[in-house]
Amino acid sequence: MAKVFHTLVSVDEAFSMLGRYHRLEPLGVEVVGLEEALWRVLAEDVGARVDVPPFDRSEVDGYGVISADVVGAEEDSPARLKVVGYSKIGEPFPSEVRRGEVVEVDTGAAIPRGVDSVVMAEYCRRVGDYVYIYRSVSPGENIAFTGSDVTMGDLILNKGCLLTPKEISLLSALGFKSVPVFKIPKVALISVGSELRRPGEELRYGEIYDVNTYSISSLLKEVHVSTKVYGVVSDDYDLLRKTLSDALDWGDIVVTSGGTSAGITDVTYRVINDLGSPGVIIHGLKVRPGKPTVIGVVNGKLVVGLPGFPLSAVMIFNLVVKPLLLKIMGIRSSTEFKLPSILAEKVVGGKGREHLVPVILVDSGNGFISYPIPTASGSISVFTTADGFIRVPERFGFLSEGERVDTYLISSNWRPADLVIIGSHDYGINIALNLFNVRPNAKVVSVGSLAGLIAVGKGGSHIAGTHLLDEETDTYNVTFISKLGLTGRVVIIRGYSRNVGLIVQRGNPKNIRGVEDLLRDDVVFTNRNRGSGTRTLLDVLLKDLARDYGVGFDEIARRIRGYTVEAKTHTAVAAAVAQGRADVGLGVEVAANMYGLDFIHLRKEHYDFAVNTGNLEKPMIKEFIDVLRSDEFKRRLESLKGYEVPEDVGTTLQQLS
Repeated sequence: MAKVFHTLVSVDEAFSMLGRYHRLEPLGVEVVGLEEALWRVLAEDVGARVDVPPFDRSEVDGYGVISADVVGAEEDSPARLKVVGYSKIGEPFPSEVRRGEVVEVDTGAAIPRGVDSVVMAEYCRRVGDYVYIYRSVSPGENIAFTGSDVTMGDLILNKGCLLTPKEISLLSALGFKSVPVFKIPKVALISVGSELRRPGEELRYGEIYDVNTYSISSLLKEVHVSTKVYGVVSDDYDLLRKTLSDALDWGDIVVTSGGTSAGITDVTYRVINDLGSPGVIIHGLKVRPGKPTVIGVVNGKLVVGLPGFPLSAVMIFNLVVKPLLLKIMGIRSSTEFKLPSILAEKVVGGKGREHLVPVILVDSGNGFISYPIPTASGSISVFTTADGFIRVPERFGFLSEGERVDTYLISSNWRPADLVIIGSHDYGINIALNLFNVRPNAKVVSVGSLAGLIAVGKGGSHIAGTHLLDEETDTYNVTFISKLGLTGRVVIIRGYSRNVGLIVQRGNPKNIRGVEDLLRDDVVFTNRNRGSGTRTLLDVLLKDLARDYGVGFDEIARRIRGYTVEAKTHTAVAAAVAQGRADVGLGVEVAANMYGLDFIHLRKEHYDFAVNTGNLEKPMIKEFIDVLRSDEFKRRLESLKGYEVPEDVGTTLQQLS
């Protein structure tokens, strides 16, 4: 059968093609004891062998009676009955109870013959051999009858069921000592790349830490397969061939990451192809990110080569590897890894290739909203924010705001964030979160002030940090509520001020004094991302400069070396200057101070918080505002270089007319 090599296929086509070469089914059946059955998959339907409960038993402490003897019993007219015995747990009363008699019973104890109901102890008073009963009961009250929970012969668990602590409890209650389960697949994991180093080792220029060994092995543990980690293997054909051969000898499946492209140093696909028949089945998926994915079969064993970029590797693992493993494990359904949601804003894909877009899930109270996170496939910071990803089909160029989509969860242990803050980057946010009585499960995403305001307006986040300068009024933030059509939906909560200016190298070797120096040929600049408040401020200053020079804004921007180079955070700007990749950047004073750089003050700006009006009464929002107003927040924030907390912090600002 001919192999498809270097021909891109869709994910669905990949599953279909692989099925021609490898049977995606369990590897066999074994019987294990209940103590070893956790996270195993049932290989057969399981029926009840006994009734549960196996006898009529009391649900309360009290007295077993014949209900006819207590008809009309009440506080001022109790029934007086003789106590003839005691039914204890494990020691049932052996005789029959007749009219006028009662038996004291414990919760869970067997109901004697003749008794048809139990009166709770709090409605009874024992006096010697008699008991006074102050309440009537109906037949069957407070009794769990034989088989009322589970009846012998009932189907209780289906083949393909994952055995969690709940199922183990049920099986033990039904007397099962052992159960038939599918064999656990053994999965070997290899990270490929000469540039990779183990965490803790010192990095040389051009090297990076190995992420995929840890992220993918963690995901494999969540799936509950047997995993053996082979660690990092350099881009050496012979070394990788030996390691992969050893892994195939040990495991049923091998998962690699890195080295899957078609470059000179990418050897993974060549090793897979040379190790055995039929070799590489698929080399390239019509997916972005994740195109350089390799799937092969080597002498009956499955090999999947994931892309090297961590985000790509994790998403392709969830999209391709996890479903393959679940089939081989015998799990009947994986719907729990998808969550329906509403898309917060339009997402652009690209016809001819499926796009995978990381998202944050926000609980709106009426379902979940997916907020797309702009990121590169090589990003690792996305792991702290993304809950999952959505799929933009290859036949579509985009998905519209408000569309219903499935969010594929990155982790099966996901839970929604208590607080989502999307907007401009600032150090005060983390200080505020640390001052909560109980620090919330919060997600903080830096996308810029403008995108943050829009996200809050659409319900895609709870709070947005913003410092947008309105060049018409020379004020911050408030006027943008009406300009963006958010009046009535979003309010501005007063935050604090911070110094913003030019960050330059220690000693200012280029003698930079102001924004006009950005036009010099010997000066390299690092900009902030479009939509950020810092970028807005820079553009306002450059427009003033353009007017002074008598040229257009675009001409001024073109003359700046690095104007189109964008950093998402103030820290990234400072790092670029500290590492010599730039001579100057625009940012806050505290970032310059953190990196030991010099700072040229330009102005003091207002950093405020936008909140959706529908969220103002939520406890998390109220506590956030209370923290802003606290003396401790003021003390901690003002200990940072260039910050000042005003008297009206935490107040709701009125829109300017």
